[in-house]
Amino acid sequence: MSPYVVMRKRIAFLFLCVCAFLVVLIVRLGFVQLSQGADLRKKADDSHFRGVPVAPKRGNIEDREGNVLAMSVSTETVYAVPAEVRQTGRAKEMAAALSPLLGKPAQEIEARITKRSALEYVQKRVSPEVAAQVRALEFPGIGTTEDSQRYYPNGSLAAHIIGFAGIDNQGLEGIELTRDDELKGIPGSILQEFGANGIPLPQAQHQYLAPKQGNTVRLTIDKNIQAFAERELQKLMSGQGVNMNGQVPKSASILVMDPNTGEMLALASAPTFDPNHYQDADPSARRNIAIQNGYEPGSTFKIITLAAALEEKKIKLSEHFFDKGSYTVLGKNVRCWKAGGHGDQTFTQVAENSCNPGFIEMGQRLGMDTFYRYLRDFGFGQKTGIEMSGEAVGILANKKKATALDLATMSIGQTNNVTPIQLLTAVSAVANGGTLMKPQLVKEIIGPSGRVITPFKNEEIRRIISEDTSKTEREVLESVVTNGTGRRAFLPGYRVAGKTGTAQKVQNGGYIQGEYVASFIAFAPADHPRLTILCVIDGVPFYGGVVACPVVQTVMLDSLRYLGVKPDPKAPMTPGKPMPGLEFSPIKKAATVPSVLGLPLAEAEKILTEAGFKTLTEGKGDIVLDQIPHGDAQVEAESNVLLYLGADASTPTLTPWWEDEDEDIEAIRSLSGRLPISVSPLGR
Repeated sequence: MSPYVVMRKRIAFLFLCVCAFLVVLIVRLGFVQLSQGADLRKKADDSHFRGVPVAPKRGNIEDREGNVLAMSVSTETVYAVPAEVRQTGRAKEMAAALSPLLGKPAQEIEARITKRSALEYVQKRVSPEVAAQVRALEFPGIGTTEDSQRYYPNGSLAAHIIGFAGIDNQGLEGIELTRDDELKGIPGSILQEFGANGIPLPQAQHQYLAPKQGNTVRLTIDKNIQAFAERELQKLMSGQGVNMNGQVPKSASILVMDPNTGEMLALASAPTFDPNHYQDADPSARRNIAIQNGYEPGSTFKIITLAAALEEKKIKLSEHFFDKGSYTVLGKNVRCWKAGGHGDQTFTQVAENSCNPGFIEMGQRLGMDTFYRYLRDFGFGQKTGIEMSGEAVGILANKKKATALDLATMSIGQTNNVTPIQLLTAVSAVANGGTLMKPQLVKEIIGPSGRVITPFKNEEIRRIISEDTSKTEREVLESVVTNGTGRRAFLPGYRVAGKTGTAQKVQNGGYIQGEYVASFIAFAPADHPRLTILCVIDGVPFYGGVVACPVVQTVMLDSLRYLGVKPDPKAPMTPGKPMPGLEFSPIKKAATVPSVLGLPLAEAEKILTEAGFKTLTEGKGDIVLDQIPHGDAQVEAESNVLLYLGADASTPTLTPWWEDEDEDIEAIRSLSGRLPISVSPLGR
């Protein structure tokens, strides 16, 4: 082969190698430019651009009508760029000048502004005057930037729902925590170009990246109904509640739900706190007891037992049951709260009288398996899924170890531990036609532009009882308020259904004597419920019907009027008349009932007679402790006014009215021997 041919082959080979190298180089450059270009550009910018973060404004929290419950207000933050400060050699001078302005020791400020970091916050949330003074110093590496601070314009209103945000605008509790991602927004920054030595470049490029404001979270809560509930809690915690006689409970809660949708209209707990100053509050005051605390519900739970017995057709309301004063299970007697029992009664009267043996009979007919199935179906022993952190699951007795005696006590609301939100959700299912709804707190998420991003959706969990069973039980519970133990919640002109309850508190393996958890749950109007309300009062020496009924009555009346629910002309104006199936003529003439609370009986009767009313009395004594209808109520002229009497206004006497209360204190509790079996004569 000639040298010329060899040379040409070598040149061709070299040319191919160069072409291959160029192809590889082009592919690599294309990959770097197209795939890694953005990241590399960012790294380059980071090496010579330094940014001062600009905090976004946290989104508002509003009630269902758009009333602001939480908002962000503008403030300023003093920051330092330590590299610049160190280069000036004036760190001590700067710290000494900033110390009186920021109220911090000079040594602490010096350590912070010379720290080995890209950026340091010297002081957050300074006043505009202080920020202006800092800027006037014109210290290199020291500046101010816009910031925001969380503000709760209504103080403690709905504090346990809203929660609070920390100094860095991070959600710490409540909706502020659970919806932190939607509320916090996206930070912006102010970028300035620096040289490799850390000195700002003359006529350097500046970039401003605007922060993105957080979304607005609109709640299902109604500010006004929440205020009604908190007003009554404030009265209770100050000892000024009806029949409290200066007694102050350890805690209390009021929950209001729309039973048809599961929307929470109010969720109030006491004691409470001001989220603007949450650091000053006792941690126990920040606990959302309506969600995180469990208790034995007592007779309010009988609503569930009755629903199961009706649905399974284990009883007929017209069927008779004889209450001899106790019910014997496994050789143990569970006594009725009424000494000697109620005697012969229908199962409707069993509910009206809250007769323990009658409800135990329902539980025994249901049997263990069926009873536990309904416990689970109604949501007990599991979280409701409400949007609150730390929700408790409650405690159910171990089914494998439970005996017929446990079934007896569970049937009347003892033994098991439930949360207020569980009980409210379960009873709302009875009220709405038989469907368990998931309780909701967030109605919708709204973007900065005002557009709804995430709308509220009703969440049906399961159907538990039929429409017919629901209708039947609504009528029975309405009769409880009209004729039975819930008469203190009677509202003239409105059809109210409900159930009282009282349970002794468990401590150190036994029951605390003379200290109860008093409660009442109701819904109205009974035929087409708009509201379900539960009041739980912990640590009082009174029964549910005495202290919890009036609270629910007041909140219910104010809420129904606020919602525009008009009185039913067919509803009775005084308690004591049978409700279902009766027709009532419209009000002929309205009259205002005068208040006679605290007056001697003779004087009270004179005032009411002169106002055109007839009087009925309950109890023994000469002083009027309570009245139905209450003072200032609008009722039909010449109606009856029921007066409850006692020895004096400060020391109420137990009367036959109080003996009608559906308390379950005498109910025994065994739970496989973990608690001693005890019988108390205080069950009223």
